[in-house]
Amino acid sequence: MQGSVLVIGIDGGDFRTIDPLIDAGAMPNVASLLEDGYHATLESSMPPWTPTAWTSLTSGTNPGKHGVFDFETPDGDRLVDADDVRTNRLWETLTEAGGRSIVVNVPVTDPAPEIDGVVVPGFLGREVDRLQAQPADVVDELREKLGEYRVYADESLEGDALCEEYVHLMGLRRDATAYLCETYEWDFAMVEFQATDLVFHELPERRHVERVYRSVDELIGSLLETVDADYTMLVSDHGMGELGRWDVRINTWLKRRGYLETSVDGRAHGWEKPVADGDDGRADDLATRAVRGLSRAGLTPQRVESGLASVGLAALARRAIPDAVLGHLVTAGEKIDQDASSAYFPSSACLGIYCDDDVRPELLEELAALTVPDGSRPVFEAVEPAERVYHGPCVSDGPDVLLTPTDFDHFVSAVVTESVFDESRHRYNHKPTGILVATGPRVQPTSERGTAHVHDVAPTVLAALEVPLDVAFDGEPIEAIGGEPVGEVRYSRWTRERDRAESAAVRRRLEGLGYLE
Repeated sequence: MQGSVLVIGIDGGDFRTIDPLIDAGAMPNVASLLEDGYHATLESSMPPWTPTAWTSLTSGTNPGKHGVFDFETPDGDRLVDADDVRTNRLWETLTEAGGRSIVVNVPVTDPAPEIDGVVVPGFLGREVDRLQAQPADVVDELREKLGEYRVYADESLEGDALCEEYVHLMGLRRDATAYLCETYEWDFAMVEFQATDLVFHELPERRHVERVYRSVDELIGSLLETVDADYTMLVSDHGMGELGRWDVRINTWLKRRGYLETSVDGRAHGWEKPVADGDDGRADDLATRAVRGLSRAGLTPQRVESGLASVGLAALARRAIPDAVLGHLVTAGEKIDQDASSAYFPSSACLGIYCDDDVRPELLEELAALTVPDGSRPVFEAVEPAERVYHGPCVSDGPDVLLTPTDFDHFVSAVVTESVFDESRHRYNHKPTGILVATGPRVQPTSERGTAHVHDVAPTVLAALEVPLDVAFDGEPIEAIGGEPVGEVRYSRWTRERDRAESAAVRRRLEGLGYLE
């Protein structure tokens, strides 16, 4: 093993955001890396959402191999975690190859594997008082040395205070990474900044976005000064951009055509939020129970919406009801009845339909023909069998039909309402191309932006370290970064056993962000 690699993850990083900020002088450190190194747009996974995309990037494999298709497990019972990943990720492969790793705040790493090195779990894991790190006492060590360490923002904050909280948490990631890289021996280090994605969902005003991105540029500059790495790579899991006019309610479409059945006691499609002790959501919870009782009597929120629509008041009601309250009311009404349905769409972050074999051909045909209300463009640029995109032993665990929105311009929702199309309640959402920037001794600077895939990152890291590639990789090493690989081997597969329940607080955060509707 030769040299060292530092990977800095910018969740949701997109050149459409970064290039204008560079032009305005707001991101000088990233500008310098672009000028001196290799850069490319980075095609994301399908779907281009945090758990699937970061797992694909760090494993070099598609969801059909690593098994993470969504924020939730395929049965909808819980959120995914590190025990659900069925392939090795970089730090596990490097441990077998004799390398040492430091991993900070990367999603889907709780509970941490017992690698040679350090893992401080991040997004989708539990908060630090409950998460499982490697070594077990490293979070206590960070708190002692830094004075504080947390994964998540204070949920009570809003506006400028929340923006400053994001900046503060990013600073903790930088401080933790710098300390660990100075204290422990390592060959590979990776830190992920989540706030660059969260700001678009929670604080989409330009001044907040610019504040977060200016700050992450400063933190990148600080890491470059304090962490001595031969290679540095900036990567993102997906892009981020503005949405068009429509939210598309696929389960409503499925129900109208007889594929989907609903019931009051069926599978929730992401709206239900657990209420913590002392939470101000008690009134919403009372409303939920009241509506559930009415639903059992036949008066569901969907039927109320239908009545309002008949007198022209449905759109006004939807605008007037806060998202959180609407979520409670919709969940209290019609839910997905998986057993009685021949097809269902579990969540917006899945972008896939689970269906019976006999209805799949007609679903593929009918959904490919679906257009926006004025007929000007198709809703989906691709509607295809999942096995055309996924391959590997986990394909049967995932959806049967994959839906790629046209230009990713629509928010595809799992909520069952009266209408298939509704005015969008979201301003930004994920886009399928992120960023890759690299510098190092064998890096060939590029004047024109190239293209690469998230699957290419893991093999490129191993090539740069002169470690043999894994024969299971779906990607290829980018020789303009790490040079030619030194061969391929079949690494052992790390096995994991589930030993914990999910965190209700994490689920609540995801629902608040709109990841789980």
